[in-house]
Amino acid sequence: MNMKTNILVYACTALLSFTSCENWLNQNDPRELSEEQAYSSITSISSIAASLYNRIKLDQDFVADNESYDICRWDEATSNSYYWQFSSNVGRTYRNYYDYNLIRDINIHIKNLSEKASELPNNQRSYFLGEARFLRAFTYFNMVKNLGGVPLITEVYDYNTTPIEYAKPRDTEAAVYEFIAREMDEVKEALDIAPQGSSLLTRATKASALALKSRAMLYAGTLAYNEDKNRTMGLTLESGAVGIPKSKAVEYLQSCVDAYLELKAIGRYALLKGTGGSLGENYSNVFVTKTNNPELIFIRDYDGSTDFPNNFTVWNIPRSQRSTANFGAHINPTLNLVESFGLANSASTALDAYVGDEVIESMGSETSTHNYILYDSPMGIFEGRDPRLWGTVILPGTEFRGKEVLLQAGLAVKTASGYDLKMLDLIENVYDTNKNFYNGQQLTSIDGPIRNSYYTSHTGFLLRKYVDTAVGSEASGKSSVPYIIFRYGEILLNAAEAAYYLNSLGVADYQGSSTLQLALDCLNELRERAGGTDFRIESSDLTLALLQNERKIELAFEDHRFYDMKRWRLADQIWSGDWNTATARMTGLWPYKVYAPGQPENGKWLFRRVYIEHRGNDNEKGLPIRFGQDMYYAEYPMTEGNPYIEKNPKH
Repeated sequence: MNMKTNILVYACTALLSFTSCENWLNQNDPRELSEEQAYSSITSISSIAASLYNRIKLDQDFVADNESYDICRWDEATSNSYYWQFSSNVGRTYRNYYDYNLIRDINIHIKNLSEKASELPNNQRSYFLGEARFLRAFTYFNMVKNLGGVPLITEVYDYNTTPIEYAKPRDTEAAVYEFIAREMDEVKEALDIAPQGSSLLTRATKASALALKSRAMLYAGTLAYNEDKNRTMGLTLESGAVGIPKSKAVEYLQSCVDAYLELKAIGRYALLKGTGGSLGENYSNVFVTKTNNPELIFIRDYDGSTDFPNNFTVWNIPRSQRSTANFGAHINPTLNLVESFGLANSASTALDAYVGDEVIESMGSETSTHNYILYDSPMGIFEGRDPRLWGTVILPGTEFRGKEVLLQAGLAVKTASGYDLKMLDLIENVYDTNKNFYNGQQLTSIDGPIRNSYYTSHTGFLLRKYVDTAVGSEASGKSSVPYIIFRYGEILLNAAEAAYYLNSLGVADYQGSSTLQLALDCLNELRERAGGTDFRIESSDLTLALLQNERKIELAFEDHRFYDMKRWRLADQIWSGDWNTATARMTGLWPYKVYAPGQPENGKWLFRRVYIEHRGNDNEKGLPIRFGQDMYYAEYPMTEGNPYIEKNPKH
């Protein structure tokens, strides 16, 4: 058997009763053993499982720098690089994930567990089999959400014969989603670790099986719900390899709700509450707290060691707090995202920077005659916003690790006709007192924002979510913050959306409850945790647009946005590649301190909406975000010589 066994990034916080954390982290290499020996020992079987876990694809990875660029491709954030070219204008091969090598190795693992692990106690053997089927289903989910239907292979074939004998066409998109849900239903009890009294986060459990079912059935249910859109857009194949009939929508959406109700009944999972000095800090703590965090269901763990490093914090720590040159401020949240965090009692989400109509300015403007609204502090413009904004984004003038992050673009020197905008051209000059001061007043802060230079903000914002608050974690690889694959907050949103669709499809009641009330309860549980009772909504205010925005802000930077926009069939409209589409333009918000000695404006703050420049070749405004209809399904790999495989639509 040729399997990798270096587990690299998987650790445990608490494990099954039949293995210890130390054994899970330090496994023997089963390649030194015969198959019979490898499958007679819990330790060696765990080594094989660890290798398989390590090969599961996560589109955002806290170890590899190139993986974190995916966070910057869409409307949540941009990169700190002033010449960054890639933005979101990617091709149809983007995320065309296809890994039958992993499927084959999992199938071999399942076969060997069935045939060679008879010496193990039944409950342990059942767990390992269920775990392997979970990993296989997760891999198929990674493929189907990108490619549509793929061949479902669950057997081990002998490739000593002609491979073409085993070639088969793509299974329908519906069949792959149904396979995932069915597998999770069949293995969930074997994965139930409650009898052992453990709370396992890094290996498959009943809860992670239900979470996978919840997500997969929401995706499938949405695609079925949107069948009319799919046909109008030409996103179906007569074979069913792409496209799901609307007749299946109710079944799938009910399965999503079922998964939520069953996971909730376990009684071990809930939203993390009451851990911070503010609601925003409480939300932020969800993503840096591993111990006693009831929201976590399944994570990729790190301990900050050489074997299990996490580089996310060293890349994203504010420049003013970095310990290593050429790092920091990598991911810059956009104004597009920030304005999605609304007010408690208003449907409007636009920030008020100007008197009258809002405008968008060039980063490099040296003067301005615009009429700005002036605020007493850098935080004034954000007052009353959903506290999750503070917990997600480092805003101007807020603290990180107990230190203020100023985020000042420059001084706005009052003139008779407007303002002279004095700011640095290179962030390196921030340390030069001759260049960074005007009449004793600092121009640009060490954290930016600034038009040119790396490792500083370009948008006026920095990332807080997932950035480690522990001192020392800003050193290379030293963060122990986990990457969350499934958490309870997502499951609530999945159920809320599924219940909303069910109600719109005429299913007013399910499992003895009103579907509309279920959607409202799940949504308000999150909104009340986020902002208190003022942020609860009534049924009359519940719309699909509100649910969609709730996912955008609650799940920001957790790699949901791309797939949500795809399954809603909105991506090509929102990210049209046209500057006339406001949602396709990426913008920032630059704070300036007003300099007007002896005048009432002195010391106040104004904010300029700015284009995110240097995206592609258009340096004045930057290229708009483009998602083509040919990207709803990635280009199907056609390199294996399978004559039965048909291409995806529009390819």
